[in-house]
Amino acid sequence: MKNQELIDYLESCGVCRVCQLRYLKARGTEYRDMQKTFQRLDVKVPADGIKDEPADEQPTKKPRLDICSTCLGLFSEDFQQQLIDGILHSDFAKYDSAGIVLAFSLPMALQLRQLSMWFALQRKFGAAVDNNFAPDVSIKEAVKLILHPIVCTQLDKEYDANGLMINIELRHSTEEVDVAKLVELNKAAFPAKAAHQKRIEISRGLLEKQYQPARLKAELFEKFLPIPPAPVTDPLELQSIDLLGPLVCVAGRYRKLSRELSHTPWVLDGKRIMEDSIEEIIIRNVGGHFSETPEKITFMSSGREDVDVRCLGKGRPFVLEIQNARCGSLTQAQALAMEQAVDATGTVSIHNLQVVPREELTHIKTGEEQKRKYYRALCVLEQPATLDILQKLQISESFDIQQKTPIRVLHRRPLHTRPRTIFEVKARVQRENPRLLVIDVVSQAGTYIKELVHGEFGRTAPSIASIIGQPIDILALDVVGIDLDWPADVNNAAAVE
Repeated sequence: MKNQELIDYLESCGVCRVCQLRYLKARGTEYRDMQKTFQRLDVKVPADGIKDEPADEQPTKKPRLDICSTCLGLFSEDFQQQLIDGILHSDFAKYDSAGIVLAFSLPMALQLRQLSMWFALQRKFGAAVDNNFAPDVSIKEAVKLILHPIVCTQLDKEYDANGLMINIELRHSTEEVDVAKLVELNKAAFPAKAAHQKRIEISRGLLEKQYQPARLKAELFEKFLPIPPAPVTDPLELQSIDLLGPLVCVAGRYRKLSRELSHTPWVLDGKRIMEDSIEEIIIRNVGGHFSETPEKITFMSSGREDVDVRCLGKGRPFVLEIQNARCGSLTQAQALAMEQAVDATGTVSIHNLQVVPREELTHIKTGEEQKRKYYRALCVLEQPATLDILQKLQISESFDIQQKTPIRVLHRRPLHTRPRTIFEVKARVQRENPRLLVIDVVSQAGTYIKELVHGEFGRTAPSIASIIGQPIDILALDVVGIDLDWPADVNNAAAVE
């Protein structure tokens, strides 16, 4: 099968120039200068799209219709312009995204036409056309090769699979009739399956998997649908354009300065226990820049503190996962303004605020269980501290504990006994009161420090209480360090200055 013979036949079937190149298996930039590509492939086609006829002969074939019989005008300049106009008249301007990706929902009539042309080429060229491998570049692939670059250029955007998704739904006037014929064809082609199905679900996936010449005879197909595909008088219709903003992840570190603030909204029996939370404060001051629906933003952090525990030092890493973000960037000036707004609450402070790739979210989960965390606890004894107690609490070698789920969290955590490693313990007496000890603990992430101190009736063993051999309780606790070097240090204030 020579290229010229193939193109001549496709021409007679009303196939557009772009689709002719699809059947020549053109790739990439070969669609940009089609005339040059045809010349390289040794195919003669006139610039106006009508095949030349000898001067002394009358045309023996009807001129091509304006609408391609295989793509239904999908690759026409008219459709491209209609698509660009439709995007610009949508909410496109609301999204500040450097990259876009197109997602087409194509009518099944389009797939049926590709199959019909496959059968037609087999009839015309015989064994030169394979039974299992389609003779063309698929419509889906051609959309990426042809329409994506054109739309990106027109909208002055880059292609980005993770960027603003433009969902485009197309339909055609023949769809309902064609699908009805396909249902009947399916019953005839696969009677055994049809007999066991009360309702036949016709889908694009079904067409791709089952409908090819290796599994379906052309003669049966032609009883329901024409070979080659029949000409049409109307093109594809642009049914709808829906926009879905990218997933944006905003990371930073927070310090919790209050002992009367929950990590997330604390609601019990439908009533709020506390007026605010770390999650709400951060989302309230950061989320509005990225989303019109801040209530849909997901807040995650590398662990959490109890209501009465502060988090000091460099703070705790956190991330906001923002679906359908209308903005995907954050300048350092904007980040600084957000940090200052959170700081102004007096209960939470944030820094290192920045946009991070989604792939980096694994750091958050890793830090919850695998990293070291540093604590400072103010503890009280029944009697003044002795030298023996202080010596027992200078522990530089690591040791393991077995810790049952604390009673106070059993309502939200399953009952397990968890092994945890304590890397270091140091203690000193509080000057003003000899019964008070300041104890510094370095532990594996996930350790319940309050229970490590008092032992909770032996549910944590060993504990500080069992080590010193007498009761001890905890009055106040601070997280002073988290061994997770993420996200990167960013001094937004210095950059703005």
